[in-house]
Amino acid sequence: MDITIVIPVYNRKALLKHTLESIMRSPMAGVPVIVVDNGSTDGTRDMVSAFCQSHPNVTLATEPERSAAAARNKGLSMVTTAWVYFFDSDDEFEDIPHRWDETAQLIAFPTRQKVEGKVSVRAYKPVCDPAVQILSSMLNTISMIFRTSWLKEIGGWNTTCRVWDDWELGCRALLAAPSMQWITSKAYHTVKVHSDSLTGPSFRSRFTQQMEAMQQVFILTSRADARTAARCRQALMLRTFILSGKLLYEGEKKYSALCREFISRNMGKRPRGRAMGWLLEQYTAMGGRGAWKIALWYVTRKKKR
Repeated sequence: MDITIVIPVYNRKALLKHTLESIMRSPMAGVPVIVVDNGSTDGTRDMVSAFCQSHPNVTLATEPERSAAAARNKGLSMVTTAWVYFFDSDDEFEDIPHRWDETAQLIAFPTRQKVEGKVSVRAYKPVCDPAVQILSSMLNTISMIFRTSWLKEIGGWNTTCRVWDDWELGCRALLAAPSMQWITSKAYHTVKVHSDSLTGPSFRSRFTQQMEAMQQVFILTSRADARTAARCRQALMLRTFILSGKLLYEGEKKYSALCREFISRNMGKRPRGRAMGWLLEQYTAMGGRGAWKIALWYVTRKKKR
């Protein structure tokens, strides 16, 4: 299989060893693997160097700019295979689809997540609609296989995004209207959600970085046609209201107010769908779950008219 696996890592010595061993146990054991160290200080580099001695298909690289996106771009620059797949350093590898449309530019498939011992399939809506990606994040790091040349053409990973960089890339990819194949037969990999995850233990802990990612996606919408841009911005507005509700639930009124400012600055004082956004915010602030599903129904319902 003409594919390379790229893994960014920062201070994940114990977890990364488990991840690498899981790849070597999988049907993908012989494919090239590029591990990009992002300035680890816990002995990760030494561990990977030793691992490379016994596994010649594994290469260690270094990226001094501290961000997962920069590390992934470093790995991408080293890929010589037709396809590239990005994996995280704290998850266990199982397999990827072995057959797909070789003429496609992007392959997507479902994944699972494990939260407090409970495993479930992550949101997966197999439609080429960037507004759906904005609300559901169905395209995430380990659910996408890219044609290497195409990913480079659309700019690779956005280093401005310190979190939610896979969400932004999924939005950017769909806005580029790729030749795409959606695989629905099974879910691959289980993402372990824990307190030391890159996204942080709470929304307030990464609020600034999250809002930067939101701003980057807003900028992306300016490249779309007027109708697509309007739908994407409405979806982004609703996602921001939901984030505001989550922050209120965490007791962060100041950050919630900043979400409202983001909406007013980018979508206007009285954007269409504001009433629905307010309802979703209040519902989420009271502990309600699944607000994104209501928002998705609202946005896609309007498209069908």
